[in-house]
Amino acid sequence: IIMPTISVIVPVYRVEEYLPECVDSILAQTYRDFELILVDDGSPDNCGAICDAYAAKDSRIRVIHQENQGLSGARNTGIDAAKGTFVAFIDSDDMVASTYLEDLWVGIQQYGASASCCSMQEFANKEDLRNDLEEKITSVTVVNGMNAVLSIYEASGIVSVTACGKLFRHDLCIKNRFPVGKIHEDQAVVPILLYESGNIAVVGKKNYYYRNRTESITKQKFQVKRFDNMESLDFCIAYFQKICEDNIVKAAEKARKRVNGILVILAESEGVSAEIPKKYRLSRWKALTYCYKYASNDTYTWYLSKLYPKAVIIHEYFLKVRNLLEKFSS
Repeated sequence: IIMPTISVIVPVYRVEEYLPECVDSILAQTYRDFELILVDDGSPDNCGAICDAYAAKDSRIRVIHQENQGLSGARNTGIDAAKGTFVAFIDSDDMVASTYLEDLWVGIQQYGASASCCSMQEFANKEDLRNDLEEKITSVTVVNGMNAVLSIYEASGIVSVTACGKLFRHDLCIKNRFPVGKIHEDQAVVPILLYESGNIAVVGKKNYYYRNRTESITKQKFQVKRFDNMESLDFCIAYFQKICEDNIVKAAEKARKRVNGILVILAESEGVSAEIPKKYRLSRWKALTYCYKYASNDTYTWYLSKLYPKAVIIHEYFLKVRNLLEKFSS
């Protein structure tokens, strides 16, 4: 039996409107040596039947039906079933360019990397997407695992924390499981996967199409469950402390303060501060201070407006005065 090189794992739940576009974009790949694992995570709509219909038409597709375990549980199920040497995760409401797998594979094969990633393009409707067939790879940059992780925590934009848009070794995914029952699951796993990959090929092409849905968690009313992000950061900090990666730990701790401040501000602005887990509670002043020190000025100004709208005018005036003083002093 010839095993596929790449296993594409797609967790499926309540996306019958978008699932065909997702699967069709995967089946249209120019790189053909892959299997597609559709994990029907107990979806109550017609998704299970749609998955089975696709599997009946294409032998590369396998469908797994299971009781609902959430995104992490569905991904873990796909990892356990995967036969490929490498694994790619695609969310079932997203799409990918026809050269998505080919470009990621080229990054690994031609540049001696153990993982690869590309950029994302946000879209609302399929018609918004450009024709990618003629676009060529503009650049491939190879970064080591440490610098890839630092890019995440320093928000430099070189590598993102999302599991999608990347190609990872299957054996590393078996070793590093997604935390079941949590959101912000990527933050608990992707930094470690990147670090343990050694070298990562960063492909200069927006091949992963992220669908902007108004009902996504980032668009909903604030939920205290978003503090799962803090647990993910704490998990990774403990991992990097254990292996004495002090530079990563330092950057991650700054990112932790930034995220903690932002989440507390959001909880305060939504009137649910009493529900914040005790170990992540901060005063408004401390939350704003973390945001001021560790986020961009635009980010700080936006979150300041969530708590004290009138203070934004004072802050912007202060910045103008400071900039003038710096200009004259130089």
